[in-house]
Amino acid sequence: MKKIVTAVLSLALVLALALPALAAEVTVTGTATVNLPADTATLQVGASMKDKSAAEAQAQVDQVIRTMLTSLEELGIDKADIKTSNYSVYVEMPYEEYGAIRQAQPVYNASNSLSVTIRKLDQVAAVIDAATKAGANQIYSLSFTASQSADAYNKALERAVEDGQAKAAVLAKAAGRTLGALEDMKAEQIFGDVYGIMNRMDFGMAASEKATIVTGDVSVSASVTLTYELE
Repeated sequence: MKKIVTAVLSLALVLALALPALAAEVTVTGTATVNLPADTATLQVGASMKDKSAAEAQAQVDQVIRTMLTSLEELGIDKADIKTSNYSVYVEMPYEEYGAIRQAQPVYNASNSLSVTIRKLDQVAAVIDAATKAGANQIYSLSFTASQSADAYNKALERAVEDGQAKAAVLAKAAGRTLGALEDMKAEQIFGDVYGIMNRMDFGMAASEKATIVTGDVSVSASVTLTYELE
């Protein structure tokens, strides 16, 4: 029996020596943000009309859209930068209120909106003004982007790695260890946080008044997770 126990202990010792010691690791998250000036705007603008006839409601909206397209062309907006973003026609049925019919017959609501890409930011106010004069009564959003966002993301990624390396080095030193080899790295893209007016608003301004637009910057962020061996 004693020989068996001795053999088992010897085998366990051999296995322990054969297996590498579990290395200590440190995992950190590095982040960085790069800001760059916006150089492109996207405007969602359109018209909504109500009428007792679906055809008439559509005709009124279509007239506004045609006038808008002409005005935008006169401003030099490329046709390729103008797209229909939403088109709908729906009926509002009669309803009762306190036992009485408040709406005698169906009313048809037609709406059409355009997505307009504006590549010269000094034209944003003029585009809004032209749309208003054409009869547009709704603006859904105005957002800004930067054409160099991809390059900015690459720069943010480099800085995020540097940020992660610096954090890992601090943690290693605090633990009385030195930073070893990089074992794993993962990137999480947080791309193109646009600055802009994203909420819906009505055109309450007079046709001759131009909106005051502040474009601001576009923020592009990157995040990486790094795992280092500790020596």
